[in-house]
Formats: sequence, C-alpha cells, structure tokens
Amino acid sequence: MKPRRGLDRASWAARLAAEGVPADLADRLASYLELLGRWGGAVDLFGGADPGGLLTSLVRDALAALPHLGETDTLIDIGSGNGFPAIPLLVARPGVRGILLEPRERRWAFLKEAARELGLAADVRRERVAEHAGGGYDVATVRGVGYEAWLPDASRLVKASGRWLWWTSAANAAALAGRVAEGRVLPFPLSDPAHGVLAVWRRCST
Repeated sequence: MKPRRGLDRASWAARLAAEGVPADLADRLASYLELLGRWGGAVDLFGGADPGGLLTSLVRDALAALPHLGETDTLIDIGSGNGFPAIPLLVARPGVRGILLEPRERRWAFLKEAARELGLAADVRRERVAEHAGGGYDVATVRGVGYEAWLPDASRLVKASGRWLWWTSAANAAALAGRVAEGRVLPFPLSDPAHGVLAVWRRCST
C-alpha cells in the first residue's frame, strides 16, 4: 500500500482553526481529513492536491453552502466521490440526514467507513442518480457532475420547496438557468474565483 497522504488530526485541526473554523467543528472535520489521508494511499481520493489546496478548495468551499441549507432535514448528494461537499455539511449540521450516491466501489467503501467513523446520519448507496428510487428531499448537493446527469430527475428528487446546490463554473450556472422552467438559479462566488461558483437553484421562487 502507498504511504499515508495528508496531515494528522491535530495538524488539520490547527489549519482549520487558523482559517476561522470554530474549534469544535474544526476538530470534527480534522477527523475526516485524517481519514482521507489514511485511505488516500490505496484510493485516489483527492488527486495531486497539497494540504493547503485541499483545505481551501474543498473544505472552505463545502462550508460555503451552510447559509443555503435553511431548515433542512434531508440532503441527497449526487456522485459523492471523496465526500465533498456532503460530509463536511453533515458534520457541521448533525441534525440533517444524508443520502450519498456513489457508484464506484472503492469510493463507496470509503464513504461507508467515513460515515461510520464520524457517526453521521448518512446512508451511502452504490447507485447512480437515475437508479435511485427515493425522492422528496429538502436539498440536493452536486460537485463534479454535470446537470445533464441529474436535471431529468430533479423534480423527483427534491421537493418543490427545496433547492439544488451545485459547485460549478459561472458559465455552467448560466446554462442551468437557461434550462430550468421553475424557480431561479443564483450564482454565489466561492473562496477563490478560480474555484467557480456555488449555483443555488430554488425550485420555487417564492
């Protein structure tokens, strides 16, 4: 097995605290990031990102969605991969029940272990979005998956009063706005313009 990647829990917690993350949340997120490092030797979970880049582009950008969750009870994440953004959001909002969809076996196995170790209220499914039989969730989160893959199922997956949170480019957000027939798509900048935007689609505009 390849050597462990990333930092230990204490080092991650210190980095997160330096970025302004509250101490209790920083400690819980540090456990997740350490787990990523342990699994990263066997499963390519974060490419060539160094610790600072991972912190900035993934953790901070995931937490940028917190103001948009509202009074959320259920969240579905499409193509969960290495767990961003769903796991940081579920760590930060422990009262939310998550459904994580990931069809790739090794990443699905990592996500199952992460949910278990972190004590998350998360059901990890080895499914593609079109295969998922559930629906009526409060919020859907998507990162790294184009809207062509999930837009056909959007009205089934998320209730009319719910919202989609999509980490993407400004151009993709504008393209989605031109495709949806209900509600509004609003782009919110992330921590660095190079990271794109958080596109928030509220299915009901009222």
